[in-house]
Amino acid sequence: MRVRSLVSRCTVVLLAAAVAIWPAGPAAAASLPLDRCYDLETPQHEDERDWFAPGNVHTTWPSPVGMVDRDVFRVSALGKVRIDHWGTQKSISGELPLAGSGWPAPDAPRYALIAKVTSGSMLVLSNGLTYTSGRWFPVGANSGCMLYSNGGAPSRLIFSFNDPNLGDNGGGASVWVRQWWN
Repeated sequence: MRVRSLVSRCTVVLLAAAVAIWPAGPAAAASLPLDRCYDLETPQHEDERDWFAPGNVHTTWPSPVGMVDRDVFRVSALGKVRIDHWGTQKSISGELPLAGSGWPAPDAPRYALIAKVTSGSMLVLSNGLTYTSGRWFPVGANSGCMLYSNGGAPSRLIFSFNDPNLGDNGGGASVWVRQWWN
């Protein structure tokens, strides 16, 4: 019985010593922009107020801070886009089936809010796909976290709608962009 008591005391002392000298875990490490986006922590930049992306034109994000390699973005939007002269309206989240060939973003829902970068590429974490400059990617009402990569030239983020004929569109989206960086 005395040996068991001695072993128990030694175990407690060893565990206490291990906790005291064990290196700090990941929670103590500085969080990365992508982690802060996933956790919805306060971004380094966010639009002061939402801005309007009309349904019938391409609209450049009016960023006062620009875009830098490894920045992380999350876009939220509200609204409806009118897709014809007769008043048919669609959600900016789009509709299935996916658009297919002949549409600006063939792998995105039809009529959804979409975006593209003018240089570099954007990794859209919600679908795991990387979109090179000039290629439209899905945004919808909530893009989720997106990781921007760029090796050089300044870039812009441009928004539109996944419709092969913007000319008869109306309505649009109120857009709000958040941005995290190192």
